[in-house]
Amino acid sequence: MEIKQLSTPSEQLPDQEKIVSWIVELTGQPQTSVRSRLREEFDNPGTNVARAFRETGLEPYVWNDGLARFYEQTDAFLYELVIWNRNKLKRRMRRWVAKHLANSEKRTLDVLSIGDGLGFDSAYLARVGHRVTYFEVPGYTESFARKVFAECGQDVTVLTDESGIPLGAYDAVVCLDVLEHVPDPPRFVEVIAGYLRPGGRLIVHAPFYMIHPSNPTHLKANRRYSGSLSLYEKYNLRLVDGEPGWNPIVLQKAGSGSASRLRFTPKLLGLRLTGCYLALGRFSTLPFWWVDFYRRKHNRWFEE
Repeated sequence: MEIKQLSTPSEQLPDQEKIVSWIVELTGQPQTSVRSRLREEFDNPGTNVARAFRETGLEPYVWNDGLARFYEQTDAFLYELVIWNRNKLKRRMRRWVAKHLANSEKRTLDVLSIGDGLGFDSAYLARVGHRVTYFEVPGYTESFARKVFAECGQDVTVLTDESGIPLGAYDAVVCLDVLEHVPDPPRFVEVIAGYLRPGGRLIVHAPFYMIHPSNPTHLKANRRYSGSLSLYEKYNLRLVDGEPGWNPIVLQKAGSGSASRLRFTPKLLGLRLTGCYLALGRFSTLPFWWVDFYRRKHNRWFEE
């Protein structure tokens, strides 16, 4: 099957009225409250999650069982992820992923999207023409994603139990903004590698360095992996492509000769040098003080 080219990425993003109605339906909150919280999130990204997290009494940046329950029970991520998915930077990342897959494999692929939250990335890749499986923990975001898939008319497989994910079945795994949240990134990467076919690709974005009051669920212990390629290489995943700021990077599973041929290109050398900069995040957040401002600057409200 030939892969389509999307020229209008905003096509997959519902308008404000639809977003509000879906959140009202899922949470039972009044429209005025939903609209207010969305605007609050736009003005101060992360404010809903940070406030809900404070109310739990949990220690920020540290994994515990209470954090797992928080992911399943809070509605705060609905607001954070609606605004983030309208952000110019996230939309550009989404387009880049689709373009990379189209350029590397000019055919329909089996794609596993892990931790996609509201499902916008999965819907986009399905619309392009791939067979997409969406995996997320059950809760508000997973319920919202089902509405997105129904609205856009895409046949996306939804899984909420990792035992239902077949091993060695996928040409690509997309994992954006997930690893900084998990208690054991090496084990998580090992599991992901097991889902890939030989020669399959992991497309990942993991800002381990973003330890900030607006991100209390990012784990401080994971800062040690900032800028690390060994996190992936120990599981036979080799760097083959990526955006200059690792937004995202692509790693290929052993089994295809293309990985070794691409390993020492100038672009990959540049990506490895970027890793040296990101490695500073293991020791301090100061080299990345500008990131939060830069992301806020690229937020887009519904009318824009």
